[in-house]
Amino acid sequence: MEARTPEHDILKTIEQEMDSDIHPLLKKILDNIKPIGIAVGGIVAAVAVYTGVTSYQSSQHEKAVSQLGAIMVLDDQTARSEKLQSFVQSGPEGLRPAAQLELARIFMDAGEYDKAAAAWKALAPNANMKTLAGLGEAKALVFKGDYAGAVTILSALKKDAGEEFAGAISANLAFAAEKAGQADLAIAEYEALKTKESGNDAFLDYKIGKLKAKTQG
Repeated sequence: MEARTPEHDILKTIEQEMDSDIHPLLKKILDNIKPIGIAVGGIVAAVAVYTGVTSYQSSQHEKAVSQLGAIMVLDDQTARSEKLQSFVQSGPEGLRPAAQLELARIFMDAGEYDKAAAAWKALAPNANMKTLAGLGEAKALVFKGDYAGAVTILSALKKDAGEEFAGAISANLAFAAEKAGQADLAIAEYEALKTKESGNDAFLDYKIGKLKAKTQG
């Protein structure tokens, strides 16, 4: 069995940071929008929480909610993806983010990171989803090896994101910046992580020291 090292632990933490730090409300939505075994009622509840809708006034809207629920329980992944993409284009505006969120998840799971990045980016104009969308897009870019692109997104995101997302942004930005060869930025973000209770100060000091030595040549 491969021995675990401090580096293994911190990189694993960085990789999973955005998932564990998702705002509780958004996490509740993500947990409810599962493609397998979900009831249409769960979709209705998740979408209602997300959009702030307290009542469905039109039968047309209720029909659309049921339609979205039916799509999300399709076993055929390809068919589900195609129908979700169609729903994103033609479904009620208030329900489109839920469909877009599920699309992003499908593409991430399938390793289709270009499509995943585009799906996350499409969620960014929604004020409630801006930070989560940016983290998701950056994560997709990191997985495809576009570290500089991830740095650009995360750096912009950091300016407006709340404190609840600060750890996730710093962790992912430090990792992406280091991979992109942007040592000064990586150092700054690793130092920012030290201000939080990460439990990995020794390793963070090691990373900072190594990066500083590299920049000083």
